[in-house]
Amino acid sequence: MPGRLLILGAGGHGRAVADLAQACGFTVAGFVDRTGRGGGILGGDDELEALVRRERADGALVGVGATALTRRAELWERLRSLGVGSPALVHPRATTSPSCRIGEGTIVLAGSVLGAAVEIGENAVLYSGVLAEHDCRIGEHAYLSPGVILSGAVEVEAGAFLGAGAVVLPGLRIGKDAVVGAGAVVTREVSAGQTVMGSPARPRTGSEVA
Repeated sequence: MPGRLLILGAGGHGRAVADLAQACGFTVAGFVDRTGRGGGILGGDDELEALVRRERADGALVGVGATALTRRAELWERLRSLGVGSPALVHPRATTSPSCRIGEGTIVLAGSVLGAAVEIGENAVLYSGVLAEHDCRIGEHAYLSPGVILSGAVEVEAGAFLGAGAVVLPGLRIGKDAVVGAGAVVTREVSAGQTVMGSPARPRTGSEVA
C-alpha cells in the first residue's frame, strides 16, 4: 500500500521524483536537502534518521539528479545502512512488459516503454520517453536521460550516464560509470569510465564537452 515518502534532494530532479511519487499514490512528507530548510525542505542529510521517525515515513527516494551521480550512490547506501526502504516507482503512463524486473528505488517516468525481460537494478533513473527493448540490462545507479533508446539486449552497467536522445544499437555494452553524450549513436562497446559523443559515438577529445 502507498504511504509517506521522503525525497532526498530538493532540486529539479527531486521535484520530478515527488510528482512521480504522488502520481503513484504516495504522499510526499517533504524533502531532505543539505542546503537547509524552506520550500518543503524538512532538514539536512545529517538529520535523515530523525526525520524518518518524526515524519513517520514509510520510505525514502534519492532525488539527486545527473549532476551528482556519485552522491546518488552515496545517498542510496545511506538509506540502506539505516534500513530505510525505497519503492520502485513506475509512472501510470509508462508501459512495461509483465516480464520486466525493476529494482528498489528505481524511477521510471511517463512515456517510457520497457520490453520483454528487461532488468533494471536498484536506484536507477529512466526519464521520460526512454525505450528499452527486450532483454536489456540496466545496472544500479544508472541514469538514462529523456528519449534514450536501447535496442534489444543492450547492457548498461552500474553508474553509467546516457544523455538525452542517445541511441545504443543491439547487443552492445555501456561500461560502468561511462558517459554517453546527448544525441550520440553508439555502434560499438563503450568501456568503463569512458566518455563518448557524436554519431557514430567516439571517445571525447580534450577540446570537446559532453
